[in-house]
Amino acid sequence: MSTSSVRSAMSLFGAFIALAIAWMTVLPLFAGPDEPANFIKSAAVVRGQFVGEPIPASVTTSFWSTYVDIDPQFGTAQLVPWCFVGQPQTPACSAPLQSLAPVEPARTDMGRYPPLGFVPAGIGTLLGPSDTGVRAARLTAAVVCCAMLTVAAQLLRRRRRSLVPLLVAATPGVVFLSSVSSPSGVEIVSAIAAWTALWIGIHERWSLPSTIAVFVGASALLIVARPAGIVAVIVMVACAAIADHDALRRAALRHPRELGVMAAAVTASIAWYVTTYDHNFGVRLDVERRVTSLTTIASRSLIDLPRLVAESVGNFGWLDTPSPTFAVWIIVGLTATLAIRAAQRVSVRHRLALGALALCVPVWHIALNANYQDLLGSYGSQGRHLTPLIVGLPLAAVMRRAHHPSDSSVAGLVLCVHAWCVLVALRRYSSGAGGDDLLGFVTNPAWTPPLGMATTLLVVALAHIAAWWALRGPRRS
Repeated sequence: MSTSSVRSAMSLFGAFIALAIAWMTVLPLFAGPDEPANFIKSAAVVRGQFVGEPIPASVTTSFWSTYVDIDPQFGTAQLVPWCFVGQPQTPACSAPLQSLAPVEPARTDMGRYPPLGFVPAGIGTLLGPSDTGVRAARLTAAVVCCAMLTVAAQLLRRRRRSLVPLLVAATPGVVFLSSVSSPSGVEIVSAIAAWTALWIGIHERWSLPSTIAVFVGASALLIVARPAGIVAVIVMVACAAIADHDALRRAALRHPRELGVMAAAVTASIAWYVTTYDHNFGVRLDVERRVTSLTTIASRSLIDLPRLVAESVGNFGWLDTPSPTFAVWIIVGLTATLAIRAAQRVSVRHRLALGALALCVPVWHIALNANYQDLLGSYGSQGRHLTPLIVGLPLAAVMRRAHHPSDSSVAGLVLCVHAWCVLVALRRYSSGAGGDDLLGFVTNPAWTPPLGMATTLLVVALAHIAAWWALRGPRRS
């Protein structure tokens, strides 16, 4: 890489990690969805415990729960967040991990999930079962996620494309999940990098090896991180085939090694699925309200789809801190604008590919809910489950959109929305959601972030200003 490319990559990485740090400063420990279970799983994975001892499936335990043979102090993570989780009106509380007494062996509800997505956070857990270890796990996970976003952004800059579609795809919810211990962060940023490379590859007719390498690497990571990643990659390949199947076929013949990497990732993911992940899938819990009619599941899923789209923009914590409605409208409006403009400036086949992707989002939502009804008797699909497909919609604009003078203003708008969501989360954890005193969390907080309120607000402001400065336009030589 040239010196200018290295500088560009460093500035991009600095921008994304600054946004992640903004989240980390406002979030109490274990505020991320399923973060206690993810933290324990991460600690187990880096210590060689990929699965652990099975726990029978039940209504009160996950289908994927296991006991892992690690320091029981890690298991106390399960005790920390319940004083505020599920109680959006209740401020956060602080209970140092090292001060709690274990009540059972370390248990994780993610025990049967594929291990790779937990490795980044697991590196941080090597500091031990303490608050420091929890923060280090968040940081190491964020570093990996921000590196993937940097790869996508640098690919766009080297092709002289606008970064706006990437900024719209990397919603506040995406950066939030990249800032806590969550395999969903790794999964979604891998999908963002893969979709970025895919749409550029379609435009280039898969002629440049660097684009193919980014697509293959990001897709392989997405596949191995979670079995559902196979579905997302199948949709990607289908879109590429619809857009230009001849170019895709020629690229596959020219790059057998990359094709082998994809095949190895699919084989590894399927092997994990059939040998480990689906251990309890033959069990049907005794749930009275299970829905068996596919038409009923489909109709209810479609009615619920707007809520999941809003969750994809961002619902922070354990689904108890949604993004402001107006912020959701802005992101959805920008996504729709980018997708429509992309469809207007490309061939008919490219439009069909984009339409196929849009159709796959509700179909996948219905399929997920049908599976949840079969296993658990509930509607379990969440916004983060759909996001690996949704991010492909605004990113389609990278096929044609070069840098435009308006990009600086749009980037500023997106980052203002992001900062708004960060402050909404800070308010929820500092004084609880609701109420008429919008600034009471600043003047009289019930819970104060570790850095103090004034310093935290300063960090959030500086992080977003720095991110805007780095992302506002093309690299300066």
